[in-house]
Amino acid sequence: MNANIYSKLVKTGLILLATATLMSMTACSTGNTEARQVVEKSGKKITVMDNTAESVYTKLKLEGISKIEGVRGMDWVSEDTLVVDKENRKLSPVMIEGEKRYPHNLYQYDLASNGETPLLEGEKSYGFAKLSPDRKHMLYQQLYESTGIGYIMNLETGVSVKMVDAEFMAGEGVWEDTGHVIFPNMEGDIIRADVNGKSEVAVKTGQRSVSSVAQSGNTIYYVAMGEMITYDTETRQSEVLKKDVWVVLPSPDGSKLAVVKHTKPGENVLVLCDIKGKELSTLATGMQLFGTSWSPDGSKLAYAVSEDGDKYRIFITEAETGEQTPVLGDNGISDQLRWSPFGKKLLIPTGVLKGTGYQSTAYVIKLS
Repeated sequence: MNANIYSKLVKTGLILLATATLMSMTACSTGNTEARQVVEKSGKKITVMDNTAESVYTKLKLEGISKIEGVRGMDWVSEDTLVVDKENRKLSPVMIEGEKRYPHNLYQYDLASNGETPLLEGEKSYGFAKLSPDRKHMLYQQLYESTGIGYIMNLETGVSVKMVDAEFMAGEGVWEDTGHVIFPNMEGDIIRADVNGKSEVAVKTGQRSVSSVAQSGNTIYYVAMGEMITYDTETRQSEVLKKDVWVVLPSPDGSKLAVVKHTKPGENVLVLCDIKGKELSTLATGMQLFGTSWSPDGSKLAYAVSEDGDKYRIFITEAETGEQTPVLGDNGISDQLRWSPFGKKLLIPTGVLKGTGYQSTAYVIKLS
């Protein structure tokens, strides 16, 4: 893939993540009667849409859909509690490029009560929250347009520590285990930091543009200028496994890889690979593929696929059989899809253009 084209597309994707410049939103229908209940609590409208019919594609059953307007869903604190990002309109807006903008702060959102508890409020904007596997710590960024400074919060004490002083791209960074996160800095190095903020260089890649960093066992996976690369932490050797790759996601048990790759102009595919990059099956094809996420048990993949670049349809696919369940349609997707800790619910962060800005909406799909 041409390096200039790759850099342009990566930049476009990061701008999409940072600004959520998203379009139309309608609920997916599989030909079943849908009942809606609109509840307003604390000035926020919650729409609950019941759909208990089985999908015609798989045996996966959709029990219901909750629609939470005005928040950008980030991750799960527990099976019934989310971390969300929303504008803090209690504070004064600032003028940016002729528009009033409020700071974005982080809150816990309880699905049972529809209540919110502040996690981090203030005049700075915070986002891209990701919970540790044990749900005790939260990685997040203090944002500056398409970059940010990384912090880790102890959710029990509410105390945050800074990982490094330098900014890195918004949305980057994943949990390596319950005590460490890894992320690429702006120089292309992969940094490891613990929950106390102590950081070190895990890999000097020698590349300027690094993304999609993840670790499974002794192997660190990352993408650099369209190449999917592995780094063995024991031998300290790197190997290029595939080219024309956007995203690589190891399965929870480390036995497989979900890979989004570019195949030809206007087409990308989601493929299932072994740990050496050998393709086992093709799961989806579209103009864009975004938000791919493994279920906690590694049996399913959730992802969003678009044929026109704006409106996405969200599917859940059985990794072994490739059978699909459509769960939502014709939406803009702002962030990675997130499974609840027990894999019984799926968080879908979306947005819609309203007036001069974008309105975030979180969908929660209940499954059985």
